[in-house]
Parts: sequence; structure tokens; C-alpha cells
Amino acid sequence: MKKRRVLFMLGILSTVLFGTVSHTVPLYADENKVITDMCDKKVEVPVNPKRIACMHCVSPEKIMTLGGGDSISLMAEQSPWAYRLYPEIKKAKSNKGVTPEQMREMNIDFVLYSPGMTKEEPYIAAGLKTVCAFSPDKGPRNLDEFQENFKREISLFGDLLGPDAKARADKYNAYFDRQVKRILSITSKIDKNNRPSVYYGGLHTSLLGSQGKGSVMHWNTEVSGGNYLPQALDGNHATATLQQVLSWNPDIILLSGYYDSSDDPRNNPEWAELKAVKSGRVYRLPRGIYTWDHASGEGVLLMIHMAGIFHPDLFKEWDMIKEMKTFYSEVYGKTITDQDAERILKCLPPL
Repeated sequence: MKKRRVLFMLGILSTVLFGTVSHTVPLYADENKVITDMCDKKVEVPVNPKRIACMHCVSPEKIMTLGGGDSISLMAEQSPWAYRLYPEIKKAKSNKGVTPEQMREMNIDFVLYSPGMTKEEPYIAAGLKTVCAFSPDKGPRNLDEFQENFKREISLFGDLLGPDAKARADKYNAYFDRQVKRILSITSKIDKNNRPSVYYGGLHTSLLGSQGKGSVMHWNTEVSGGNYLPQALDGNHATATLQQVLSWNPDIILLSGYYDSSDDPRNNPEWAELKAVKSGRVYRLPRGIYTWDHASGEGVLLMIHMAGIFHPDLFKEWDMIKEMKTFYSEVYGKTITDQDAERILKCLPPL
């Protein structure tokens, strides 16, 4: 109490002398911690955050899967599987249209954002703490950087949420390393000429909406043994032209789990002559707790799934259903059935 009283008086003195209490020195140092976010910015946050505003789309998934779902106050609507496996997130409110001033009135501990998607300045102006959850300016330039960057983001959320979440994050990263190494032990030996050419689309309700060079889908495809055609495009989110897709003539087409399956390229006359369409090698990617193709923690499962699509003979011994049940149980602490796994793979909601 004596320590707190001294710090309190120092805070008052600072206000008198300088007109404001410094935001870099916490009033009660033992109740806060300093983390380094994905923009390499040091941020002081509560040791045990209780009210988090998620303005970065993938953040809720990271929080709930590390055991912090109760701390989410604001977020976008999540998938049916997220609400099924993490019912505690049902109390969170929609982040749509909520102003920084309203967040301040809600006593939000910090706002998770990504530059390019969300502007940080209005939150800072309202006196809110901000944490960069993803930086598009620091995109990985090679496969090793991708692996380290992806694990760093998982570790950031572990650091934000506390010791239990940190342990879960470490467990996830160990699983990620193990599985990527296991897949690469096979695919790294496949000559580039023997890898299928892969087009990925379906983002933003368009067959031409894709992810470009250095994106998550670029590196996921590389690990899984495919040649990623949209690496010719710039930007984490990129748009191809129909002429580009026709000239690429992909062996395989992958569609985002977000994509409306009613608009199938197999029913589109403009896409009818593509090799992937003529051979029936068009696949909609799974959507579980989050869509697997969009920087999801389930992306490690996606790499296994895609390896089986690209090279079925080399991965025929890999049991995807069994792998999913192991992952959700051992890494996320959730039990799913064979039927659940099959429905997730088919991008279907829970029964």
C-alpha cells in the first residue's frame, strides 16, 4: 500500500508539472507488463487483460484457441464452429460501428489492429492502448521467415494473455514445427517441374480475389509441394485478372473457405477450358474455427490437407481425420468427432 501511495503521489505531481500522466510509466508497475507487438512497437498492457477489442480479423481466433475467449469484448462475427467449440465468445459484442470513444467508455484494455486494415491514430487519440497483431510491411521473404513470423504471432498472443496462454502458444509452435518438418521431409525432394501449378481464389466474393507473393497461402502451398501461381501478384490481398488465370491454366484451383460455393468455376463458361476445371481438380478449402486459408492457426492442418491433394500417392498413409482430432485435442484442448472433422473439411457447419 505504501508503494502504491508513493506512486499515486508521483502521478499527481507529474500531472501538475506537465499537464498529463506519462503513458510510458504505469501507475502501478506490478499490474502491467511490456510486450513487443508485430510492428516492433513496445506496448504496456495489463498482466491479465479482461476487455480486448479485436479490430484485426484473425485476432479472436488466436485469443480463443489460447484460452482467452472470455477476454474478448468486441469482434467481428465468427464461424459456427468457433461458437460451438468456444461458447464463451458469445458474450462478445460486434465491433461494427463502435467508435474509439465508446471503447474508452467500455474500459477496453487494448485494441488489436493491423496497419492497412485499421488506422491506429483514432484509438490513440481517444486514450486507448493499441497492439499491432499483424504487419503487412513485414511480410516474410522466404519459407524460413514465414515459419518464424507465424510462430512469433502465436507467441505474441501468448504473451498478451498470460502464463496459461503462453504455455498453449509454446505447445502450438512445437506442433507447427514438427508438422512442417514432417511435410517438408517429403515435398522438399519434389522437383519444381513435378509440382502441380496452383491457383488460389475466392477472396472478397470473387473468383479473382487472391493472396499474392509472400502471403500465407503462398508459403502454405510451397510447403505442401505446389507451384503457387498468384505469387506473380503483389500484395497480401491481391486481385488477378481473368486473362492471367487463363494464361496460367492451373492444374489445381483452390477456393477460399469464405467463398460462396454456389458460384462454382465448374459452372462458369469462362473457366470451362482450364485444366483444373476439366479434370475436376477444384477444391473449396476447409472452414473450422476460422477459415483455414486466412492466417488461421488451423493453417498447419491446411498444409497437410493440401499435400494430400497435390501428391495423393506420397501422402496416402496420412489420415487427415485422425490428424485433425489429434490437433484439436492436444493443441486446442477440444474434442471433435469423425463426423465433425468431415464436416469441417467440407466447409460445412456443425449439426
